[in-house]
Amino acid sequence: MRTTAAPVQIAPAALADRLDAHEPLTLLDVRDDASWVIEAPSASLRHVPAAEALADPAGVAAMLDGPVVAICNRGITAERVAQALAAEGADIAVLEGGMRGWIRLLRATPVKVGVHGLEVLQVQRPGRGCLSYVLAAGGRALVVDPAPDPEAYIGFAAQVGAEIVAVVDTHLHADHLSGARELAHRTAARLHLPAAALERGVTYASEVLPIRDGDALDLGGVPIRVISLPGHTTDMTGLLVGERALVGGDSLFVDGIARPDLQEGDPEGSRKMARLLHRTLHERVLALGDDVVLLPGHTHPGLPAGPVAATLGEIRRTVPELALDEPSDFAEALLADMPPRPANYEAVIAVNAGRHPYDPDLESGGNSCSTR
Repeated sequence: MRTTAAPVQIAPAALADRLDAHEPLTLLDVRDDASWVIEAPSASLRHVPAAEALADPAGVAAMLDGPVVAICNRGITAERVAQALAAEGADIAVLEGGMRGWIRLLRATPVKVGVHGLEVLQVQRPGRGCLSYVLAAGGRALVVDPAPDPEAYIGFAAQVGAEIVAVVDTHLHADHLSGARELAHRTAARLHLPAAALERGVTYASEVLPIRDGDALDLGGVPIRVISLPGHTTDMTGLLVGERALVGGDSLFVDGIARPDLQEGDPEGSRKMARLLHRTLHERVLALGDDVVLLPGHTHPGLPAGPVAATLGEIRRTVPELALDEPSDFAEALLADMPPRPANYEAVIAVNAGRHPYDPDLESGGNSCSTR
């Protein structure tokens, strides 16, 4: 067998840029379990477990087309596979950090919401489908639902000429680890949590400025109104920005509805929360008006072509569950085909509440906060 140098490493951000540019790439996943993958229109997915690839590198290399990126969990196994395939003539690189590196990738895209003096950056996390926000006005920035990477958000705020002065988590997240507390420490910003989240048992409550339904916040002259949105959880809270945009957390998404079973997991508790969510969506969210732009907390894992946002009128027309008038019918529709709960969701909640140490390995796979 020919020898070859160590394979080239490609950073997650560089891979995302190439996929954004619709460059045809073959993504060779060498994990045994490839149920969670990188999705992009120009990507051709091939799954060959590492043991099979190493047993017949010539055969595997012969079936691969064009530039190839080898992917494993942390980038170690894929490097061995890539080296063997490169020796057989494959044009192959390795995703740096593997899927663990991919889920840490954060990318910011501007969103126009029609509020004078306000700039909105939607921070997309394509590996998990999580969405967070940097709202900036008058040189001041508010960050909502940040991932655990404070330097990234500091950099995003600097892009729009702002300093982070406040951080908000919309609720105690169950499917991903929060970076709110760390970002607040790093920037000396005010840390806000819903008062109802503190009632669920947050150990660092003394560091938090609680927010409640109807509270008013000011961001460089832009008014922000706190709106309680219970249903996904009892503490789910949104921010109505300039009366034109709703940062809705995990209540409503552009193509679906939040699941109601992550706090009250038993069947009757889930039905109760689903009925509460029905009331929230009709009396609190849709009642804001069809022209209000929803800035959701999640989307499907993958690389969106632009910002993930839509008006409430558009969402009303495209999400069929919103046409169900009876809370009981709505609850049964949501619970009928519920996907599995997020992996380690109870442990993730405990970390976000400060009851257990931070552990990045709790995060895996795409988000599961939607009923779809």
